[in-house]
Amino acid sequence: MLRAARLLMCTAALVGVAAACSPEVVIAHDEREAGASGEVGGAAPEPERVLADSVADFSLTQGQDGWYYGYDGGSLDSFALMTRTSVITTYVPATGDVWDCWANDVTHWAQLFRLGGHPNGTDTSAPSPPILQRVVRRWLSSFAGDVAISGELAKIDVTVMGSNGIDGIVYVDGVERYATFIGGEDGGGLSYEVFASLKRGSTVDFVLDAHDGDDHHDLSRFTAVIAKAAALSAAP
Repeated sequence: MLRAARLLMCTAALVGVAAACSPEVVIAHDEREAGASGEVGGAAPEPERVLADSVADFSLTQGQDGWYYGYDGGSLDSFALMTRTSVITTYVPATGDVWDCWANDVTHWAQLFRLGGHPNGTDTSAPSPPILQRVVRRWLSSFAGDVAISGELAKIDVTVMGSNGIDGIVYVDGVERYATFIGGEDGGGLSYEVFASLKRGSTVDFVLDAHDGDDHHDLSRFTAVIAKAAALSAAP
């Protein structure tokens, strides 16, 4: 998958919550290289203001660009790094692409990839044991100051009657700052924006959880851009 491609954004995002976007889109654009406009929440941050981009920065090396890929048992206190790389299983996009991912050694469905991930639940399917494992994408800040955290949440696997939905959560330094539910067939999803003050060494965690423990067909998009807050356009 190419680093320089871009998620298709809905024009509705310019006037409010993003409307239906294709879940088949594979790659996001690296704002630090091209600085295009029209991202979630209005004009995109200027390239030099973007601190982190979960899609453009995705790597199969832990810690690269400050990103760490792991899981927990329902609380960040149990956060642990994934140690195995694989490919997303069962689901294949219309493009036919194979998606590289981080995977868990104990459960089968706990996976993180460029666009999002899949949690493991207590209500699951073979070959995975029924263990709750939220998937956690963590960014470790080397910046001190105010930031805006924005992105998208949406189902990718929209198999009819296949999923009861997923929960997406954003934590800053272990404190929940945003949480939402996405329905099982909601391929359009929504955009989100969170403002926070970071210290050097602050953690920002993006968590996908199996809603009510049911992980069937839960592959979902969960993207994030972290930018210096001064870079965002002022509200009208």
